[in-house]
Amino acid sequence: MKRRYATTRRPLGSNRVVSRKPRRPRYRRRGVAAVLAMMFLVIFSSLAAAMAIVSQGNLQTADSSLKISRSLSAAETGMNFAIYRLNQVTPSVTTRKGEIDAATASTLWASVAQALVDDFNDGSNPEPHLGGAACTYDAGTGQVVIPPIAVGPGAPAFRVTMTPHPLTGEDYDAAYYQRPPYADMNPPVSSAAALDARWIRVEVTASDGPVGSQITRSISMDFQLDKRIRFALLSRSRVMIGRNVMIEGPIGSRFLETNLDNGHPIQMESDFRGLHPDLDDNLDSLVGSLIGDATNHDTDGDNRININNPTELGSIDPALDVNGDGYIDGYDFFLDHFDTIGGDGKINLTELETGLGTGVDAVQAAQLLELIDTFGNPDRAGYNDGVIDELDRYAKVRGELYVSADVTGWNAGAAGGAYQDYLQGEIHPDFQQSPLTFQAAENNVHSFAPSDFDVATFKTKATGDLAAQTAAQVANNSGGDPSGAIYDNAGVSEAVPYGASHPYDYYDRPVYRNMTFTDVTIPKGTNALFEDCTFVGVTFVETETTNTDPNFNYAGMQNASGVETHPDRSVTIAGTEYQSSKELANNLRFHNCTFDGGIVSDSPDEFTHTRNKIAFTGETRFKDMTKSAVEDPDNGSTLSTADRNLYRRSTILTPHYSIEMGTFVSPSNSNETIQLSGTIVAGVIDMRGQVKVDGTLITTFEPMSNTGPVLGETSPQFNTTLGYFSSADGDLEAELPSNGVGVIQVRYDPTIPLPDGILGPVEVLPLMSTYFEGG
Repeated sequence: MKRRYATTRRPLGSNRVVSRKPRRPRYRRRGVAAVLAMMFLVIFSSLAAAMAIVSQGNLQTADSSLKISRSLSAAETGMNFAIYRLNQVTPSVTTRKGEIDAATASTLWASVAQALVDDFNDGSNPEPHLGGAACTYDAGTGQVVIPPIAVGPGAPAFRVTMTPHPLTGEDYDAAYYQRPPYADMNPPVSSAAALDARWIRVEVTASDGPVGSQITRSISMDFQLDKRIRFALLSRSRVMIGRNVMIEGPIGSRFLETNLDNGHPIQMESDFRGLHPDLDDNLDSLVGSLIGDATNHDTDGDNRININNPTELGSIDPALDVNGDGYIDGYDFFLDHFDTIGGDGKINLTELETGLGTGVDAVQAAQLLELIDTFGNPDRAGYNDGVIDELDRYAKVRGELYVSADVTGWNAGAAGGAYQDYLQGEIHPDFQQSPLTFQAAENNVHSFAPSDFDVATFKTKATGDLAAQTAAQVANNSGGDPSGAIYDNAGVSEAVPYGASHPYDYYDRPVYRNMTFTDVTIPKGTNALFEDCTFVGVTFVETETTNTDPNFNYAGMQNASGVETHPDRSVTIAGTEYQSSKELANNLRFHNCTFDGGIVSDSPDEFTHTRNKIAFTGETRFKDMTKSAVEDPDNGSTLSTADRNLYRRSTILTPHYSIEMGTFVSPSNSNETIQLSGTIVAGVIDMRGQVKVDGTLITTFEPMSNTGPVLGETSPQFNTTLGYFSSADGDLEAELPSNGVGVIQVRYDPTIPLPDGILGPVEVLPLMSTYFEGG
């Protein structure tokens, strides 16, 4: 098609022709902007909706997460609350049973549960957290329910239930129980061996949020109802721990008269101070400086300087931490001084002997090596390998110290301003435990009085007659063979305590030699010396229990010449007057004797140490109750399994008796070794020389000025002593020997049950490895 062009008109008189542009076609564009706007509106609306959904989901997720966290935290708080409240009431529930079985546990749990409920619902002092609600106990099921308790204003609330096993409907074959600790129990937990009434399931649930949209979390643990005295040493008198003494387990002292001379609740000496005081090698002064640093800088009472604690370290050179364990202590100075061969962090006997010299110092070197190298579990790495190194994990005390006295009074009194001068040596508590606690609560340092011990079970077993068994054996030795049974009525006269530097009485003792006694009762007034004798089963020592006459300690007392020192004193018992109380009590010495069983005494009302005393000297030993004669012919017991288990629980049970154990004069004699197990009970106890204990030491006598046998303000002289001290330190029965200081090791053994007859508190403690989180 031919395009047409338009021309402009020429003005008149003009010859120029003006051309015209072609016209563009006109197109009409309607609705484009609206479409685009709608598209963007849809996109942005979708994005906004998506963002709103995501935001709402995030808010809901965050809210749920917060509620879960708050609920779980509240449940954790509830579990700690339950543990605390149980610990508050269990000391009030006591039993004389030593080993808790299922039947006994049911009865004891009923008492614990009722005590817990009464404590919560006490009308005069109600539990404020309950808001008027009541804690309940169902005697039929044994279940205790603590109603909801809010953690705080507007915070979640937790609810606690405590239910004894076996649980109704519980599947004890489930996978839940196919794990430690249940799988490691003997026998492993199963439907055929379900957890019994000794175990309490504690479940805590907590919820957060408004009703209808709450989130709930629960946690549970199994608690064990048991009876244990969790101490290596628990004393009502002051405790003295000398050199070459190591203890594993807590120590408790209830001694309070810290205002008196030597009135130290616990007096402890460093194993590294005084090794060779004449050496000019500065070891003593370095340890002394550490004690001074501990006085000024130690914040937790463990007698060490934590190099990672600026307050403790101060300006002290951290390089003094020779073994690199993060602490500066006496072991570092000891290691630095004696590790002279290769600097390998190991000290052998040659290095010790070289550093100390010959003679007595060589004896001390061997004893110190034995002390540290053979301490602890025999199955541990480094045990008895001939060197002292990090594998031995040295600590003077591996455990906690509980002191009933207050530190201010101690410092103002006996300590003269710095108790650390009298409490030397490293204290290593377990994780999250405090090394030293002053003014310890009653439920932390339980007090055992003589009336808390019922020895009837053992007394019933002691059917043997001493005179009859003696006569039968002597009759079989009519030829007077010196290796045969001999009874010497004339006997010997000897000082009490035997071998002491400062004896307070003398006894004329009949002597029994080379005899064997089975389940024998030693009548009151025997006061004998037993030499090279064997005692099978129970050896029961009789004494007058009503011995509160103030002259009981003195009537009949004599000097070395046999002259009475207090002839004007007599005692009256049940209306009868006695010129000598020696015929009413029993003061015995066992020398080179073997006990295949245990020794038990009556429980006298008063502690009368001059009359009621037992001394173990020479190579006296107690057979290992854990093994039979077949398992270990040299050390094994000949008793039945039941009797071995009985006596293993307490090899010495002599409440309110004075026990002397070991030697005053021969601490270097390795033959004079005494090994004990179980709960060892005495009024006060003195251990010297070579003694090893697997169990617990309990002393029952609480000395107080001007009371009972304590004349004037001499209560610090009645002490529980492990090791050697001078009379200047308050140990009036001995002086430091010149031929070594022996080896004493005490280890608390939680696996040994208590003997029956001890009235003590129960415990309901969580087994942490049973912790479980539910929905």
